Amino acid sequence: MSYSVLIADDDHSLRLVLSAALEKAGYQTVKAKNGQDAITSVQQDEFDVILLDIFLGDVDGLELIESLQKCNPSAAIIVITGHGTTQTAIEAAKRRAYSYLTKPVDKEELLNIVARAATAATITKEESESKAAHTSQIDAQGRMVGQSPAMQTVYQIIGRAAVSDETVLIMGESGTGKELVSELIHKNSPRSENPFIVVDCSAIPPSLIESTLFGHVKGAFTDAHADRKGKFEQADSGTIFLDEVGELPIDIQMKLLRVLQEREIEPVGSNETRQVDVRIIAATNQKLNNAITQKTFRDDLYYRLNVVPISLPPLRERKEDIPQLIDLFTNQFAQEYQIPKISISSDTIDKLIAYHWPGNVRELENAIKRALVMCSGQMLLTEHFSQLIEKEPENPLESQNIDQQVYALLQQQVSLYLESETDGGELHAEIRETYEKPLFEIVLQHTEGNRSKASEILGINRNTLHTKLNEYGIK
Repeated sequence: MSYSVLIADDDHSLRLVLSAALEKAGYQTVKAKNGQDAITSVQQDEFDVILLDIFLGDVDGLELIESLQKCNPSAAIIVITGHGTTQTAIEAAKRRAYSYLTKPVDKEELLNIVARAATAATITKEESESKAAHTSQIDAQGRMVGQSPAMQTVYQIIGRAAVSDETVLIMGESGTGKELVSELIHKNSPRSENPFIVVDCSAIPPSLIESTLFGHVKGAFTDAHADRKGKFEQADSGTIFLDEVGELPIDIQMKLLRVLQEREIEPVGSNETRQVDVRIIAATNQKLNNAITQKTFRDDLYYRLNVVPISLPPLRERKEDIPQLIDLFTNQFAQEYQIPKISISSDTIDKLIAYHWPGNVRELENAIKRALVMCSGQMLLTEHFSQLIEKEPENPLESQNIDQQVYALLQQQVSLYLESETDGGELHAEIRETYEKPLFEIVLQHTEGNRSKASEILGINRNTLHTKLNEYGIK
C-alpha cells in the first residue's frame, strides 16, 4: 500500500531531498514550510507519518507535536533535529514522538525509520477504528475487574462475606489481588467507616512481630520508651488484614488464636489484657494444609481463620479477563502520566493472552506500565513486551512428554532400589531427596539466594525451607 508522509521543515532544500527520496521509495508526500502550514495540512488530510523539524521558524517543533496528534492521532511523528542531544530524545519521547532523526539525514536510515513508523501508524489506525464502539468501562469495584466465571464466583462470595462479620481466609498465588479483595470486603461491610489496617506478616522480623501486632508497654524491652498500640488496637472497631499469615511463627499463631477466641490482646510487657473489636481477614499464597502436615502452622488456627474461604484464580485460569485488565491499566496509567490514552494492537493482545503470567495480575500491571514508558507512538505493539513475549520460558507443565519423562525416571529408580540388597522402608525418602534437593537448588539460583523469595515460589514456609536446606546440606 502507499503511505502518506508530511514533511514539515523550514529548509527548502531539505524538504525537496526528503520528498524525492521518499517518493522514489513509493511514498506520497506533502511539504510544509512552517508550523502553520503543518497544522493546515493535517486538518485537511490524514497522514501515516509526519517528519517534523525541531526548528520551524514560527514555532518550536516539539511544542507542535501535541497539536498535530490531536488533528491526526494515528500518525507516527518523527522529529528531525540538527543536534542529536540526549535532552532532545527525552523531550521527543515525552511527547510520544515515534522516533527522531539527526541532520544530515542518512537516506537509508530515513527509509528504515519511515517504513517502521508507517506500519505502526497503520496498525494504530485500524485498531482505533475497530475498537471505537467497544471501549471498556472501568469496573465500579475498582481494579478487581473481570467477567470470567471464576471471577463471578469470587464476586458472589465477596458480597456474602461483606455483609457478615465472619473471619475470611483469602487463598491465591502472589499477584492475584488478595489485598484488593480484602479492601472490597471492608468497604462493603458495616465496618467500612472504621479503620482498615494492613499487616504484611512476611515483612516483619520475628523479633518485632508480637510488638507490631499486640503493642507494648513502656520498659517492655530496651527501646520501649513509651507505651505503643499494636495493629489490633489500631484496627479496633474496624478490619485488620493479615497478609501472608502462613509466615507467622508458631508462638504468635497461638496468640492470634486467642484473639479470635477471646477478642482480647496482651501487649508485650503487660500482665493485663485489652478487649478489641476487630474483624480479621487473612491471606496466604501457601497451601496451609501442607504447612499443618509439616507442623509449621496450627490446625486449630487454620479452622478458625477458614470460616469464609475465598480462592482467587491465577491469571492463566482467567485469560478471558486479560483484554479488560489491559484496558483498565492503560486508562489508569494514561491519567497518572497525563498522556493521551494509548491503544494496543490485537496481535499483541493475543500474544499476551498466550503468555503464562507466573506473576499474575501484578505482573500484567507492571508489564503495561513498562510498555507505556517505552512506547514512542500511539499504540502498544509486540516490541514493547519483548521481555515477556520473545523471551518467555517454556512452561514444562504444558509439555506433552513431561509425564512420561517423570514416570520413566521414577520407574528406573524404583527398579534399581528393588534390585539392591536394601531391606526396604527408605524408598520414599530417597525419591524425595533425589527430586527435592535439586528443586531447592534451582529455585535458590533463580532468586540469587533470597530465601524469602524462594519460599514464596515453592509455596512453603520459610522455616520449612530453612530446615530442608540444612537437611540436604544446601549452602
